[in-house]
Amino acid sequence: MTRMKKTRKSGPLAAKKADRKPTPSVSTPKQKEKGKGRAAGSRYSGEQKQNQAESVRTQGDARVGSKTPVPLTVAKKPQSAKQEFAELENNSRLQTLLEQMENGEILKKADQQWVDVQLARYQELAEQLGIDLDAEDEDDDDFEYDFNESDILDDEDVSS
Repeated sequence: MTRMKKTRKSGPLAAKKADRKPTPSVSTPKQKEKGKGRAAGSRYSGEQKQNQAESVRTQGDARVGSKTPVPLTVAKKPQSAKQEFAELENNSRLQTLLEQMENGEILKKADQQWVDVQLARYQELAEQLGIDLDAEDEDDDDFEYDFNESDILDDEDVSS
């Protein structure tokens, strides 16, 4: 059998199509019908756009910004001399660096400079508060504890 190609013709068995007759149309001018809804781009136009343009003119250009410099670090609140002195005494970084210096270790240049600044401030605050730093060192060396024999714990007392 030979191959039969598909065609769009309906053939003898199909129902006939009705002929199209041109419908007489009412004589209307060939112009675009008025559409429904808003015009294109209406979201960005109108009163709002005019109001925004006026407000920008009165405000100035927002991109210009302020010419005053902005601090990049948070400014510390001023403290009393006593608070700052106590803070320096309890500074753990300063204590560890001072211990390293006492042990004969050599500090890095930046650490040494930081220690020098902190010690200078410590001495200034001690002078302001009237604290004699040399007297404190002598008191620590001469400290003696008077104890009684009753203060000594025996091994028997510990176990009970």
